[in-house]
Amino acid sequence: MITDSELNFTLELPSGFVSRPDLVGAVPNITYVFQYGEASEEELPILLFIEKMGGFIGRQKVTPKDMPPGFQGEFFTTQWQGFEVQGFKVPESANGIDTFTYNVQIPLKKEAIQIKLFGQADRVETLKPLLKQVLEGLQGESNWLTSAAPSSVANSESYGTTLLIVGIAGVVLGFVLLWLLSRHSPKGTVLLIAIVLYVISWQMEDVRAREVRLFSGCLRMLGFAGGILGVVDLLRKRDPSPSLPPSDESEPK
Repeated sequence: MITDSELNFTLELPSGFVSRPDLVGAVPNITYVFQYGEASEEELPILLFIEKMGGFIGRQKVTPKDMPPGFQGEFFTTQWQGFEVQGFKVPESANGIDTFTYNVQIPLKKEAIQIKLFGQADRVETLKPLLKQVLEGLQGESNWLTSAAPSSVANSESYGTTLLIVGIAGVVLGFVLLWLLSRHSPKGTVLLIAIVLYVISWQMEDVRAREVRLFSGCLRMLGFAGGILGVVDLLRKRDPSPSLPPSDESEPK
C-alpha cells in the first residue's frame, strides 16, 4: 500500500509490482515508478509511472487538436471512483521494440496526477487489465463533484450551464414567492422561513454531488435574500385593513 500524504491518495497495486526508486526523477515530475515482471534481452518489463501534473484538470475533454503536432495516440475513456476519466494510448519504440504507453489523468483535489503504464505492444492483453486494477486500487479525494446524471450527460460542456440556469431560475422564483408571502402573512413569517432555509443549506455541505451542491447553494442564497426581505417586512408599516363603510340605511323605528 502506497500512501502519499502530499497529494492525499493511496495506491494498492496488484501483486507482481515492485518499486523502482532508481528510476524516480529520471523524468521530471515522476514521483513513483514500479516494475511488473522481469526484464530480459527479448522482452521489456512493464513499468508503471505516477506523474504529478502541476495543477488541476476539469471535465473538459482533450481533443487531438490540443495535443502536440504529430501526435499519433488513441483516445479512450475509463472509470475511476465512479468518474469517467480520459486517457490516451501512445505508440512508441524502445530498442527497436514496439511499445505502448497508456496514460490516464486523475483529477485529485490537491493536484492532478497521470498514471502511465508502459509495455510492449504485443502485451496489450496484459496491459489493459493491469491498468484497470491499478485504477481500482487508487483512492483519493477528487476536485470533481459526483453527479446523479449519467456520465455522458454529466461530462458534457452544456450540463454545468444547464444546472446554473435552473439554479438562477429557482432562486428568482423562490424570492418572488417569499415576497408574495410577506404581503399576506403575519410579520416574521418570511424571516422564519428564510432562517430555516439557510440552516438547511448548511446541512448538505458534506454531500459532494453537483446537483446537491447547486440545491444547497440556491437555498443559501434564498435564505440570505429572504432574511433581508423578512427584516424589511418586520420594520415596514403595513396599511391597516380597510373597514366597511357605515350603512346609509337607518334602523327602523
